Amino acid sequence: MVGNAASFKNMLTKRPLIFTAIPLRDNKTGDPVHDDKIVKNLNTRKEELGIALGSFSRLNAVSVPELVEENHEGKPRYNSIYTRALARGTADILHIDAIVNKVVAHIEDYEKFVDWIKETHSLGISNMIFVGGNTRHHRYPGPSVSEANVIARRLWTKFHQEEVTIGNISLPERKEEAKRMLFKTLSGTEFFTTQLLFDGTQAINLVTEYNRQCEVAGVRPATILFSFGPIRSIADLNLLDFLAVELPDKAKDYILESSDLAESSKRSVVNSLRVYGEIVSAIEEREIRVPTGINVEQLTKSNFSSAVTMLENFEKVIDLNGSDVNDYIKKIVSS
Repeated sequence: MVGNAASFKNMLTKRPLIFTAIPLRDNKTGDPVHDDKIVKNLNTRKEELGIALGSFSRLNAVSVPELVEENHEGKPRYNSIYTRALARGTADILHIDAIVNKVVAHIEDYEKFVDWIKETHSLGISNMIFVGGNTRHHRYPGPSVSEANVIARRLWTKFHQEEVTIGNISLPERKEEAKRMLFKTLSGTEFFTTQLLFDGTQAINLVTEYNRQCEVAGVRPATILFSFGPIRSIADLNLLDFLAVELPDKAKDYILESSDLAESSKRSVVNSLRVYGEIVSAIEEREIRVPTGINVEQLTKSNFSSAVTMLENFEKVIDLNGSDVNDYIKKIVSS
């Protein structure tokens, strides 16, 4: 874990910038040849990320999600492996912090949560994002996100001396999301990462209402990391649909207007910057006190270079005000 002023936790009120990398999609089989190949792929992936992200001085953390699919009964199928090892190993190469995601809805009992916390700490990871189940229609064996926040903080305090930093997911389009965020803030979350954004309207409404509810409750608001990721083709649209990410027709038509992948990638970056500029400008105009930051996500293997390009652009604008962000956009559009 980074032990200086640039650590992720210390940057929460100073516009943190993080990168979310796709995990290894595999499972152990018990076959030595196969399982050894997974370890080699892990090392290769860490090196790839280290090389691609090594020049970013403003990057505060690298995050790796846990991929879990559910059947019609809500039973999990884990499609990722070594997420913590990938996050920690990459972070070590870059000398920044690691963040891991955990789908808590499928943690079957308290003892397993204890084991996960101990294992996570043993890897030197103290930043985590808790995620709920895919639907409210299933009865999951694990805790709710708010319950997991409370449990994890208690366990961390019991077993470890250093502080833990807990995050949750925010869905700007979900009904009464600001109220959900307030309750999660009260349960101990310190930051939220939003679902991928392609339009600023719902995010602006959310941060405005969350700010109001925190003021009414007398609660210090958690940091909101607005998430952006590049799309280049129809195949990416199918993935967004699977992830239940809303992509407005206006943004879709603009990004995919050309069949050229490089042009679509550039337009995707421009659209994300525009959305971010709109959000920053609204926050300034409305004097919103919610701390914010940026999460750049890699969606697919083929989108890796596009995600790195997006990160490069966001590193240049993350500390700017809304007007300066818009000026920056004009420059790259005309280039």
